[in-house]
Amino acid sequence: MLILKNCSYLSKDRNFVTGNIAVDKDTIVNIGDFNISSEDIVVDLNGKKVIPGLIDIHFHGAVGYDVMDASPEEFNKISSYLAKCGTTSYLATTITSSKKNLFVALSNIKEAANNKHLAQASIEGVHIEGPYINSEKKGCHDVNYMRAPLNSEFDELKSGFGDTLELHFTIAPEIQGAEEFIKYACKSGATVSIGHTNAKTETVKAALGWGANIFTHLYNAMRGIDHREPGVAGTALNSDSYVELISDGVHVHPDIVNITYKLKGSEKLVLVTDAMKAAGLGDGTYDFGGFKVIVKDGIARQENGTLASSTLTMLNAVKNIMKFTGASLEEAVRMGSENPARAAHIFDRVGSIETGKKADLVVLNDNLEVQSVYCRGKQI
Repeated sequence: MLILKNCSYLSKDRNFVTGNIAVDKDTIVNIGDFNISSEDIVVDLNGKKVIPGLIDIHFHGAVGYDVMDASPEEFNKISSYLAKCGTTSYLATTITSSKKNLFVALSNIKEAANNKHLAQASIEGVHIEGPYINSEKKGCHDVNYMRAPLNSEFDELKSGFGDTLELHFTIAPEIQGAEEFIKYACKSGATVSIGHTNAKTETVKAALGWGANIFTHLYNAMRGIDHREPGVAGTALNSDSYVELISDGVHVHPDIVNITYKLKGSEKLVLVTDAMKAAGLGDGTYDFGGFKVIVKDGIARQENGTLASSTLTMLNAVKNIMKFTGASLEEAVRMGSENPARAAHIFDRVGSIETGKKADLVVLNDNLEVQSVYCRGKQI
């Protein structure tokens, strides 16, 4: 077995505790104070902090590759980059496209997800962001491919993935067919996020009743708050649902991040990156969703100035939320690991340091930088 000795690990009670972590193959099998065999492989961490691997449930690409057209081999490069940054699990996120292109992308995602023997971040599912959204809040999505959701299309998606990967959808609840689809998808085991929507509060409340449990990149591409109409954002803040937040200080002003934290707490905030292919590469000209995107000073925008995803990493999102709100490391890690796992229904296997869960572990140095990463027990 692999033993991470003398570490300060984030326990399931969300406190840092001094002890050891034992890993057998890809699974955590023991935690705390226990006997170590002479046959064990021991890594003495000398008190360094160990957190559960971070989980990004809204991620479009990195290092020059896009989820929509990456080959299985290119997904390996994406997953390797993520692991080096402290992200050990993610939902590969698609963008509005033709049905043909969507299913080609999903086929590549499914094949890439089978590379579980490699020391890299694992694809736990797919986040289908569009085409079931409102053109009035399109963001950087192509209106030509937006369409109403159909239960028959859900069945096609479900049959293609089986039980191997989670299905997570962003849907505008006011569009035709949304109510039936959300109810059907949630009953079938998928999760649904409310996003890219111009719905009014009553429709949003109804969608939560249909089964939606989270909001896609809160404040961005949705009806804002008015004192006579809470809108999507206001209803999200006043609900018990999870909310995604892009904590880069650009998509949402730091003061609004702080207000959101005060209202939702660390219990319901889900940090995401919404990163695109420029992540890990730097400034330059790229394409995303069929549009030209210019990245300057790390900020990605279309030529018309519309924000087009980000170049953020999950670890930087964790550090930013601490800076913007005064949240503790324990709270910030919860927002970057446990909460996304719970929202996407994958907390049974990832999102915390507990026996029986995947050995996805990130060792941090004193400056909260990645010192080493273990993906399913394999050090990258």
